[in-house]
Amino acid sequence: MDEKVEVNRNYERLDGDDDVLLLGKATFTVRHLKELAASKFDYMLIYLEAAHGESRKQSIYYWMQSLSINEETKINAGDINWKSPKEGIDCQILKIGSKGWQKGKLKIEVNRSFHSGQTQTSIKFCPDEPPEKKSPLDDIRQSEEYKKLIENN
Repeated sequence: MDEKVEVNRNYERLDGDDDVLLLGKATFTVRHLKELAASKFDYMLIYLEAAHGESRKQSIYYWMQSLSINEETKINAGDINWKSPKEGIDCQILKIGSKGWQKGKLKIEVNRSFHSGQTQTSIKFCPDEPPEKKSPLDDIRQSEEYKKLIENN
């Protein structure tokens, strides 16, 4: 895909936890993919911390918790972030109430706060095809008054 087009993509946060995502041949609900991404991210951080056991000072995780300028100056980190590729991940989504699968790109972002220890996951989707624009007349056409008017003619 052209890089200029990619920059203009509008990703929308997926809040429908029961919507279904198709990544390759694997399917996930949005909720389950968020949980998997968060648990894998936490596992990686725990593994980094435990990998060196006794010599924790050499672990990447330990180094990422703060930035030591000198012995007196230490700046604590707020969060650590993991993001999927900028160009997005090819996928399809089946939203509750929709008429079928929609192709597009997916982005995943996982954030962990060093202060609270909590991990948050965000999943965003951008359709390959822009959604059909709704006509301002669609609401009028759906109204009971309009239907009665049509029936009387």
